[in-house]
Amino acid sequence: MINIEINNGRLVLEGELNIQTVPNLFKRYPHFAEPVHTIDLSKIEKVDSSGLALLIYWHAKLNETSEFSGFNNCPKHTLAIAKLVGLEAIFDV
Repeated sequence: MINIEINNGRLVLEGELNIQTVPNLFKRYPHFAEPVHTIDLSKIEKVDSSGLALLIYWHAKLNETSEFSGFNNCPKHTLAIAKLVGLEAIFDV
């Protein structure tokens, strides 16, 4: 299960980003109706490759705006997966 909250430009994800939760998130949020300045990952419990793919997609889409500053509080397990594919630079390190 995954919860998402957007407040004052801060998107907070809570739960698991995996093959069960990502398709619904992608359908609900292919883009955001309100500005997103940061994505807080501190409450993410688990991420698999589909979760990482969604984060990369959101990063690319949101990076098209000058308002997006990136991810915050990236858990070690998420950073480890990003490092495996050479994408740790898009997460706060």
